[in-house]
Amino acid sequence: MAVFYQTLQMHDKAMDQFVSAVDINPDDSYSYYQLGLMYKERADFDNAERIYTKLIEIAPEHPYAYFDLGHIYIEKKQFDRAIELCEKAIEIDPDNVYAHHSLGKIYKDSGKYEEALYEFRKVLETEPSHRYALWDIAEVYGKMGLKEEEEKQLEYYHEMTDCSFRRFWNCFD
Repeated sequence: MAVFYQTLQMHDKAMDQFVSAVDINPDDSYSYYQLGLMYKERADFDNAERIYTKLIEIAPEHPYAYFDLGHIYIEKKQFDRAIELCEKAIEIDPDNVYAHHSLGKIYKDSGKYEEALYEFRKVLETEPSHRYALWDIAEVYGKMGLKEEEEKQLEYYHEMTDCSFRRFWNCFD
């Protein structure tokens, strides 16, 4: 029933259903994950943190729980903890583009440009037309003072994110 309410955008009812589900079955990782997402979407980061921490206790190999908890710490400006959690998500799922991209953004914002480039390139290994990673690489080149590489990357970004008919699949994200 909770998914039904979620689909209908009846978030309060969906949350009530997921809370009931974990009350009935405290090992229900699906319901915990959905609750965490809903709290995160509402920017209720304290409750999201509590839910994701519980999810990790009951499902320690859940890579998105680590990434999403890492995202909460990014929002709380606790970057060292966010890095640890994103790295754990990648340890479990090496192709986790969300965790790689988040790490890249943290590194870019903290001036660790080589580390940022590494993470953005890891995203592109899995998802070659990932528009944000493509853009972020150009941005890092600019911050490094590598104008020629920045311009080439921006050209590549525009080519890969061209929404014309020949590249229509790049428009769905």
